[in-house]
Amino acid sequence: MRCTPLRSNPSARRAATRLRALLAVGLGVGLGSCGSGETGSGDDAVVARAFDKTLGVADLASRIPDDALPEDSIAMAQRIIDTWIREQVLVHQAINSLPEDLQNFDAEIETYRNALLLHRYEELYVSQRLQTEVSKEEAFAFYELHPELFTLNDYVVQAQFFHLPLEEPLKDREIAQLKRLLSSTDSQDLLALETWCLEHQAVFHLDPETWWSLGDLLQEVPLALYRPESQIADRRTIEFEQNGRRYFIRFLRHNTKGMPAPFPAVRDRVEELIRHQRRNEILSNLTTELVEGAKEDGDVEQEMYLRDAEQNP
Repeated sequence: MRCTPLRSNPSARRAATRLRALLAVGLGVGLGSCGSGETGSGDDAVVARAFDKTLGVADLASRIPDDALPEDSIAMAQRIIDTWIREQVLVHQAINSLPEDLQNFDAEIETYRNALLLHRYEELYVSQRLQTEVSKEEAFAFYELHPELFTLNDYVVQAQFFHLPLEEPLKDREIAQLKRLLSSTDSQDLLALETWCLEHQAVFHLDPETWWSLGDLLQEVPLALYRPESQIADRRTIEFEQNGRRYFIRFLRHNTKGMPAPFPAVRDRVEELIRHQRRNEILSNLTTELVEGAKEDGDVEQEMYLRDAEQNP
């Protein structure tokens, strides 16, 4: 019977030594060496056995974070041991119950291993070659060439708004002044409104270039929309009260459902699609180069060719 060897790693050795001490105290077990009644030392200590399998303290320690508190380490260790024992018992039963032909997973294991190898190699290969920067010109050209990829499922809007608790008293003259500032296109007026919002601790968003999906905006400003398309097309400042707060909002621009989303609203997605396209091109070129090179070197060949049944009966 073989014990799991302790990895030759100083931090792993320290973790295993610490955990072994905790196990001896916390679980109240004697950590014996494999196949004998003697107490094992750190390298060959065993914490559990199931049939001809053993769980070593080093393996157990590797599954517990080094920074875990002692009491947490004990609890995690016990869960790992219980899970390991249950798994070994079930696996043992499966091995003894299934016929040999149903225990052969060579093809599946090779397929899975090949998929893992390819994934890791491709990720490394692409990471060394992929140009991640995308210019605005390239992004906009892609956007114009593929408008169908950016069809809106919701309204998108540009809007300015602010809101504050109703406990903040506002006179009619002040409300009129705030509406005037919010409706203004003068940068000085917007600066004055921002200053007012800061002084009165109002929640505000005054950037006129930001695009919001209507659903996201309504999470921030709970405006009741009965006829969304006509209401968001109204450019007048709207004031309303809801949930103990006073809201001011003004819609600046909008696009309706079924239309292409505005470029600024989807630029991040456009850039990601371009990077994905570049990645696919890199991998396609790699495959072509490797396969052609292998054929030229005589490393691969097709020894049997299938004929077209329709053309060659």
